[in-house]
Amino acid sequence: MNINIPDKLTFKRNEVIKLTKLEGRVLDYWEKEFGGFVPTVNPTGEKFYSRKDVELILKIKHWMVVERIEKSKVKEKIKQEGEGWGVNAANVPGAGGNEGANSVGAVELKQIPRDFRDKLRIIRQNLQEILTILDKNDK
Repeated sequence: MNINIPDKLTFKRNEVIKLTKLEGRVLDYWEKEFGGFVPTVNPTGEKFYSRKDVELILKIKHWMVVERIEKSKVKEKIKQEGEGWGVNAANVPGAGGNEGANSVGAVELKQIPRDFRDKLRIIRQNLQEILTILDKNDK
């Protein structure tokens, strides 16, 4: 399942549906079920997905459709890989890592609501992608 993802930072929902060949309701379900991606919503209610979101959606599709891995195992894979979020799995509550009191990251993450953490992760990804593009333009 090799799919060329266009060289863009964000994708409209319809673009993701065409690219992944998934129905919108499947994207909504996976968003809630796996929690690894959270599209941003503009003021008019239109959903936008980051490139990392699209990559993760394609991985989930591969794991579930091609490899026929059950949902619980897919959730574990997402947590293990961290999907480039820049978060150490040991510091993510419930990710199976060390959640001891000595871990400052774990304490900080526990104090931030999950939906807010997800939005911050998306902002961070987008900023990293912008920096990458700017670096390419400088060369």
